[in-house]
Amino acid sequence: MVTGMSLLLAGCGNQTNNKVANSSSASSSSLLVAKSNVKINSDNMSPQEAVSLISTYCGLRYGGSWAAMAKEAQKEGLQVNLYPSSKYRLSDGGQGVAYDVTAGGKSQGLVYTVNNDDVNIYQNVKENQKSTKLATISKSEMANYVNQEGQGKLVNDLAAKAQVVDKRSGDSNSSASTGNSGNDHKYGCIGTIDVPSEMQGTWYSADNDSDSTMTFGPHSYTYSYDDDSGTTQLYKQDPQFGEDEDNYTNEDVQKATKNWGKVSYLNIDGKRWLNVRGWTQSAGDGESYAVKTETIDGKQVKVLVVGGGAENWVDAVYYQSKDMAQQNADKKFDDLHYRDDD
Repeated sequence: MVTGMSLLLAGCGNQTNNKVANSSSASSSSLLVAKSNVKINSDNMSPQEAVSLISTYCGLRYGGSWAAMAKEAQKEGLQVNLYPSSKYRLSDGGQGVAYDVTAGGKSQGLVYTVNNDDVNIYQNVKENQKSTKLATISKSEMANYVNQEGQGKLVNDLAAKAQVVDKRSGDSNSSASTGNSGNDHKYGCIGTIDVPSEMQGTWYSADNDSDSTMTFGPHSYTYSYDDDSGTTQLYKQDPQFGEDEDNYTNEDVQKATKNWGKVSYLNIDGKRWLNVRGWTQSAGDGESYAVKTETIDGKQVKVLVVGGGAENWVDAVYYQSKDMAQQNADKKFDDLHYRDDD
């Protein structure tokens, strides 16, 4: 399947979390901006829209440092830095990524993690100190609350200038941080690959009788499939590195680059696909990814298509919400090429 190589869980803890949310909301003394009639929808959100929604909701709901950050971000710009959740002692590390939300880039301890469709919210987060989450809540619930308070325009305004900065490679124990510079050609690495903006964000699939999730950052992706999960950093490989077969069999190179993906672009059926192979993979076609628009229940919906094999057969289709993935599990689209078409 996809993966070979993933911004949102309710569960039994929600009752306690809702109590925290209700008590915390009392600290918000006023709206963040003047009310408007602009409404937002949590479906098909870009990463920039998602962090803007979360920041606006938290500012409204919890006030304090979240509200101050949201107001400052209107002037300084909203930026979320991505770190491994292991960087902090969080009570729920989600899918392994900690989103540190800032105004202009300076950390204020405002962090969230993602688990399936739900967001785990924290504040006053510091390294090496245990942090307990404020609440767990879905993006759709956030959108409803923001719309109710007339703050939809703020979400759009913040999203227009929001930045997502992936800082996970620098925390790696491998040599990813060295290769990431793109200057010293360490292990044949000559720079990061920029993931297309329309591909960035979290995608869900229920194809092949299994729930799976993929989250693309600016230069990486994180996958979660059954009991398997991990993050792959995406780089461009020097062609000369690939010409030396010893590089593919060297155990030191394999160990140092085990979380690296070698990226190229393929043009298939008029569509540009991002193809990822293992850094020391000498055979096989890897996996390819493209965002396409399909018609579902009469609406145009963006989906992430994952292909593999010699003819780039469709392995799975991913959606921007877990509910949509469940509703369309194993659905086939006429314009996609499946293995049993031949």
